[in-house]
Amino acid sequence: MEKLTLSASEAAQVIGISRPRMYQLMKVKGFPTIQVGRRLLVSRKGLERWVEEQSKIGWSPQDL
Repeated sequence: MEKLTLSASEAAQVIGISRPRMYQLMKVKGFPTIQVGRRLLVSRKGLERWVEEQSKIGWSPQDL
């Protein structure tokens, strides 16, 4: 069974960025994060949709 959520490290590895950059992205409005207690997770399906959207509209680090 595939996990529905990813840790910051797992999500960073999936899209090929550093863990610190992923933590920055997780603070961006509209990024698919889920708060579970004190833990912040990334929705796997939401991440896939977010990457697709960004490939269409473009995104840059200045958006952080």
